Amino acid sequence: MQTRMRNLALTLILAAAVCGCSKSEGRKKMVRKHVDGEWFRRSLVEDNLSHWLAAAPRPNGFFAATLDRQWKPADEQVGTLVSQSRLVFVMAAGHDVTGEQAYLDAARKGADFLLAHFRDGEHGGWLWSVDPDGEPGKTYKDSYGHAFVIFALAHATRVTGDGKYAAAAKETWETMKARFRDEAGGFRRQGYRDWSGMRGCSQNPMMHLFEALLALHAATGDEAIRRDASGLVEFIFGRLYQPAGGYLPEAYDADWKPVPDDAGGYIDLGHQFEWAFLLSQAARQGLDAKYLDIARRLLDYGMAHGYDAASGGIFGSADYSGRARSKSKGWWQQCEHLRALMRHASDHGRDDLWPAFEKSLAFVREHFLDAEYGGWYGSYDPDRPQADQAKGSPWKTGYHATGMYLEALRIVE
Repeated sequence: MQTRMRNLALTLILAAAVCGCSKSEGRKKMVRKHVDGEWFRRSLVEDNLSHWLAAAPRPNGFFAATLDRQWKPADEQVGTLVSQSRLVFVMAAGHDVTGEQAYLDAARKGADFLLAHFRDGEHGGWLWSVDPDGEPGKTYKDSYGHAFVIFALAHATRVTGDGKYAAAAKETWETMKARFRDEAGGFRRQGYRDWSGMRGCSQNPMMHLFEALLALHAATGDEAIRRDASGLVEFIFGRLYQPAGGYLPEAYDADWKPVPDDAGGYIDLGHQFEWAFLLSQAARQGLDAKYLDIARRLLDYGMAHGYDAASGGIFGSADYSGRARSKSKGWWQQCEHLRALMRHASDHGRDDLWPAFEKSLAFVREHFLDAEYGGWYGSYDPDRPQADQAKGSPWKTGYHATGMYLEALRIVE
């Protein structure tokens, strides 16, 4: 039991480097009233992590991410920076929660495969994809993918203690600053293999880059990394955030002005909640406490315009007027919604959020969790039959769900 408790303590870091805090007994009782820790632990391990461990790792360290409803790997597999990196994190989480060596071995081998086969020895940085043998696939440079390399290597550093992963993560960050960052201070989305043709302005890669820097700071204690994270978040919320509305647009033109509604601009409702969690985490790691107020406003915007009060859960996106663009609900948005509600209710006294948490969790358990084979379905739309039943893809690898489960375990332990 003590060993398991020590492993659970590590989830404080894994859930984005949470530092310790003491709660009153009343607060602890409130959390345990609304969050069934044993259910979250069982669902995380038995319905999710154990399946990923059984299905994804190949002997050479490649992670097969394309899995059908029964977790059977497809014959054709591709590994991207995102799928390989996210599964390193998932395996590290498995080791933290269970203490099993198999998860640690998978995390180490996955990180080593990343280092050996995704690096671009000719132009620097990282290639977008490789095949299961490590042969290059698509070779363009992508800031979203590079952010997840830092994230994966930070967690590999933490669970293995091997400094080579931290060194590679810091090198990647230096490369990103030199290659993806523009004169305004933002990070472009994508360019060719030789770093030419940089294009695309979105908050999404920078959000995950911020998350990765928080994880790297937690793993290494490097204060320079925390200062860099502070500079990045200041660009985002000093320049891109819309304080009058309390939301963060998704897409921007080359001058970092929001793309208009009629040209494809929108608000990703899941990202409102994801930022609400990350900014809370940033404050816990010593960044300016002013971001807690922004986190609250982002969460309140998501609740006002994304939360389905009738059924639970949140919709995917909204236009700038706050109107949801469709009735569809995606798996990852539900994870970020639940995680942010738990964080703000537990750590910031938002007891008004518990009813929505319970309603949304019930919705997820009914419509997203596969009671027969385990894992999460990809989406739910009341106007269409369940279509997305695959358990894994290069974009769906257990990362969002694992983060949500870990937050639940953190607040009840």
